[in-house]
Amino acid sequence: MGLSQRKRERLSAFLGELPVAAAIKLFAALELDRDTGGEGLPHNTLLDDLRRKLRERGAAPVRRQTAKRAFFTPFEDFFVSVRSGKKRRAQIARTSLDPIWRVMMTDQALTEAAMAAAALDDAYQAGGDTKSLERSFFLAAEAGLARLFARLKENEAARASLEEAVGGEAALADFEEIRQLMEAAEALRTLRIVVPSHSPSLSEEQIYDLRQLFLSVYEQSPSIASYLLLALKGRLEAPWRALGVYYHLARSADERLTPARETVMALPESLFEDLEGIARMLEKAGGGALEVQSARARLGWFIDYAEGLARHAQKAGDNVVLNRIEACRDIAGEAHARFVEQALSAMRAALPVRATRGSSRLAAPRPDYSVPVPPGVIDEAKSAVALLVEAPADARRLGSDPGLSEKVLEDASVHARTYANDLVAEIRAAEGADRAAAKHLLEQSLSIVEPLLKSDEAGLIRDRAAAAAVTV
Repeated sequence: MGLSQRKRERLSAFLGELPVAAAIKLFAALELDRDTGGEGLPHNTLLDDLRRKLRERGAAPVRRQTAKRAFFTPFEDFFVSVRSGKKRRAQIARTSLDPIWRVMMTDQALTEAAMAAAALDDAYQAGGDTKSLERSFFLAAEAGLARLFARLKENEAARASLEEAVGGEAALADFEEIRQLMEAAEALRTLRIVVPSHSPSLSEEQIYDLRQLFLSVYEQSPSIASYLLLALKGRLEAPWRALGVYYHLARSADERLTPARETVMALPESLFEDLEGIARMLEKAGGGALEVQSARARLGWFIDYAEGLARHAQKAGDNVVLNRIEACRDIAGEAHARFVEQALSAMRAALPVRATRGSSRLAAPRPDYSVPVPPGVIDEAKSAVALLVEAPADARRLGSDPGLSEKVLEDASVHARTYANDLVAEIRAAEGADRAAAKHLLEQSLSIVEPLLKSDEAGLIRDRAAAAAVTV
């Protein structure tokens, strides 16, 4: 089930207002409903939002253990909530997980794994020792997945059927990657101990332990060792912090790392794929109709990502990386300039006008309170105003000239002020239902443009409107 952007924002605001205890109970209920096949709710959207808000409040939810969660937990640092474009290595869409699990619990090749999962779930519910059952389940799953994918190599029809069952080519690629990662499960579990989730930075001891773990895994499989590093993007507080780990490994005097240089390079290349991918999305978005919320979110994420990488590169004196960052910033800066211009139009769309009566073509249009403004247009306008207010600072953070943003912001402020004052005049001139409609439009307009006005200006306009409303 999908949600419109407007409904998603309202739901997010509601979830953010829930007391911690109520949010934790809701989280547990949603997980249970999803895991038992409940339909009709956007479970993953709700759970992701609740999980984030609870973490922000220092109350991460205690997750009910199941065989499904035990299976996917070693790989969760690779999970992404939103995937745009083609499947990328070490990025597994959360939307792929439920279909993959259904296949694992129903396909004949994984019958033993399904039975082991049922026994493990029973043990979790009973509260007994589960270590041996977990091991049995993973061994059965590994063997079953090997049989399943061996069958796919020999049978194109079986492959097409599985692709449809899991939700498409990208989801099947996610499934194949999870099968490959089974070999790395133990190393990934160890990484979770060495690097706690959302770590803001690593101590010298943690970096030493990480280097030893990487070298140990590299001796067995360079491919799995690269996954160990890529997992840091999801393990650390922010993905760009992993660049600091790269510099430590790449510049280490430890001779054992010399043959692993190419494997270590997988980490910065993946980080730049992220940054360049966001820049391309911004470029594409700038060429079409503006979706303000999406543009603001992507732009904010890009700016933070670029600044995070730049801090580590500057500290390391890496001009090659800094040049790549600047090239991405140039692309994002051009998109931002288009967003700013489009945001002004989005704001104006929520401030309707009508042509003035009379023959003069020079007379300015007047506010039109005769037709209601759709709620979606109002929401877009509010987001557009927020983008305009942030625009000069964002331009500077992108390394762009803020002149255009400052000029458009000034134009928006002048237009907002003029429109509000014109509405006061309309209120004074109108009567009855027309006056009520004009008053409603003024309050609605101020709710949109107030961030563009001086601190006391909106209050003064409201006072003038109140006085105009009693004019006979």
